[in-house]
Amino acid sequence: MIARINKTIPVFLAALCFGCAGEEPPPPPISVDLSVAIGAREDVDPAATVHLSVYHAWTGTGELRYPLEIVERWETNLGSSSFRFDYPAELGEGLIVYAWVDSDGDGANCTPTVRGDLADLVEVEAFPAEQVSVSLLLDAPCAGPYWFFPGPEPEGDVW
Repeated sequence: MIARINKTIPVFLAALCFGCAGEEPPPPPISVDLSVAIGAREDVDPAATVHLSVYHAWTGTGELRYPLEIVERWETNLGSSSFRFDYPAELGEGLIVYAWVDSDGDGANCTPTVRGDLADLVEVEAFPAEQVSVSLLLDAPCAGPYWFFPGPEPEGDVW
């Protein structure tokens, strides 16, 4: 029995190795240094938590293409901050930076009764890049990332 297993293992390992032959390995992720400057209206507490996220602008192809696939997220504060993240280029294209400030400290971006959380979004035009700097002004009440991006539907027939 053991002799049969010892003969089978190399065949199995070879099948695994050669089964993947011919496929290109995915490109390595892009290491991105992100610098953000986040401001808000005067009535926002400067110590309030800001939820910052980066997204692929687009993921998928053809009819399965869709916007805003999350890449990474952090909590920070108003002002300037820096982050480093790995951008998996094989999973999508473009870079979106979105933030909202938790004005009431409840951990939710607005509720039916409390509507004071503010947001902003930036599409990084010159991407891919290893260094990205953006400025956000959190002034849109209760706006999730889909409110900003991808923008209005194209006019006319798209079919």
